[in-house]
Amino acid sequence: MEDELRTLPSAVGIDADDEVIVGTPARNQAMLGPDRTLLSVKRLMGSDESLTLGQQQLKPQEVSAIILRTLKQRAEAHLGHEVSKAVITVPAFFTDNQRQATRQAGELAGLEVVRIINDPTAAALTYETGSDCNKRPLIYDLGGGTFDVSIVQIEQGVVEVLSSHGDTRLGGDDFDQLLLDHVCDSFANEYQIDLRTIPAARSRLRQAVEEAKMRLSTEAYTTIEEPFLAEHKRKPLNLEVTIDRSEYEELIGPLVKKTIESVGRCQTLC
Repeated sequence: MEDELRTLPSAVGIDADDEVIVGTPARNQAMLGPDRTLLSVKRLMGSDESLTLGQQQLKPQEVSAIILRTLKQRAEAHLGHEVSKAVITVPAFFTDNQRQATRQAGELAGLEVVRIINDPTAAALTYETGSDCNKRPLIYDLGGGTFDVSIVQIEQGVVEVLSSHGDTRLGGDDFDQLLLDHVCDSFANEYQIDLRTIPAARSRLRQAVEEAKMRLSTEAYTTIEEPFLAEHKRKPLNLEVTIDRSEYEELIGPLVKKTIESVGRCQTLC
C-alpha cells in the first residue's frame, strides 16, 4: 500500500468513471489504458507541450499540480490540520523555466511555495539531521526521470553545496526503456511483430520490465512472462524471456557510464 511505503508514484490518470486517479492506481491503469494515463511528467516541466488526459488538454505544471494536491491532502490527513505552505525539491540541473513551472504547480495545488531546493541538498538535510560530525559526502541521486550528483560539506549540522552536476534527461525510465527494447527486439525476431507498436502490450511490458529490473538487484536472473501480448493468424502469442544480471549490466553500461562522467565533472567543479 502507498500509505505503508509513504511514496506516491508520479502518475495521473482518468478511470473508467472519468474520475481522476493519482499514484499507484494510475500507474497500474497504464497497462490497459495508456491513452488515459500520464507518466514521468517531470521531464516536461517548463515546456509548452500540451498533454492529453481523457478529454482534457493539460500543461505539465497542471499535471504536476494534481500530484502535489494529492500530497497536500495526505499531509493534512496525517497532521490533522490544513497545510498551506511547502518546500518543493527539484533536480539540481533544473533551469529557471523548470523551477518557475514547479512553483506554479505548487500554487495551482493551493500551496504557498516557500522555497525550491535541489534534490541532493534535500537528501543531505534529511539524512544528516542532528549530526555533529564534519563530512563531505557525495550524493548520487538517480531518479525515475532525472539524475543528479552533488558534493556537499556538512559542518556542525550546516549543509553547504560545493558542486553539482546532472542530466535532466537521464533516469530510471531510460534503464527500463533499454530492457523493454531488448525484450521487444527478441519478440520481433521470433514473431516479426513489434510490441512497441501495440499500446496495451507496450504498457504491460513497461511495468513488467521495471519489476524485472528491481528483481535483478537481488537475483542472478529473472524471467519476464506475459501471456497473450499479441496474436498472429488468430493465434495468441505469449512472451517469455529470461534475463541474467550480467546481461542487464552490459545493456545499461553506457547509461551508468554517463552518470559516472557527471560524477567526475562534479568532482572537478568542487
